[in-house]
Amino acid sequence: MTVVSKHYPNVGFVADDLMQVVALHHRAITRGTATLRPDGSRLARLHDAASGALLEVVVDGDGLVRSARPSFVAPAPCRVRVRLTGLLPDGNDPDADLVQVAVLGGGYPLAVEFEGGCDAIAALPFDGGEDLDLELVGFADALECYADEQAFRSSGIPLATRDVLPAGLVPLRHGDGLAPVRASALVSGVVLACAALDNELGGGRFLHLVIETDGMTVDAVVDPVAVEGVPVAEGRIVTGSLWFRARRPVPVEAGSGPARPGRLRRLARRA
Repeated sequence: MTVVSKHYPNVGFVADDLMQVVALHHRAITRGTATLRPDGSRLARLHDAASGALLEVVVDGDGLVRSARPSFVAPAPCRVRVRLTGLLPDGNDPDADLVQVAVLGGGYPLAVEFEGGCDAIAALPFDGGEDLDLELVGFADALECYADEQAFRSSGIPLATRDVLPAGLVPLRHGDGLAPVRASALVSGVVLACAALDNELGGGRFLHLVIETDGMTVDAVVDPVAVEGVPVAEGRIVTGSLWFRARRPVPVEAGSGPARPGRLRRLARRA
């Protein structure tokens, strides 16, 4: 079974129908970089460097698309300190296995899905017992934006202005059993930066936000048409369900460091 994400518009990949989805996959396979994997599959990655939009397509040994998921590489990615607490196997797609982490700054669990799928998960230090940094990107199904805390409180949403509810870890009834856990959480937070970006390879526009929430600051992406309320801007409060993708940080060069909100605000103004 081919696993196709519904989150393409979050990073500006226009895929409104099946033919556009097929064309997008073909573009990733023919124009992206490819890595041969131990199980005989290939991981193709199409990266729009200007916007940071990324598409990963896994092709099996017979040349058929097995799964496809978008991601995003921020210009200065935020980092979150976590502790690995478990593996949550998918059972059907090894690239959809989830990793459960504890966010050290907030003390709550979170399920995340890794870029690179099973290869990336196999390289994680589950037995080491040490804490590590992750770059998390939240894909918003929908986002509600409020001008200030008073407007947020008046909405009646039962969350603090900075709050994370790991809803994806709550079992849901599905048919005769329980649905699998999801790499998602209900998040509210304050916008530190926002930029509208154009995906030149994907043909669409999307919003990149930096959100300060309970115990962490994360990058988030959303289709502009999925935003309700006032326009997103620095200092405003947003809330929504986020699907989390994760990656290990790429080693930085000497003299550089992880993302700083001030730098991100300057990037947003420039965009």
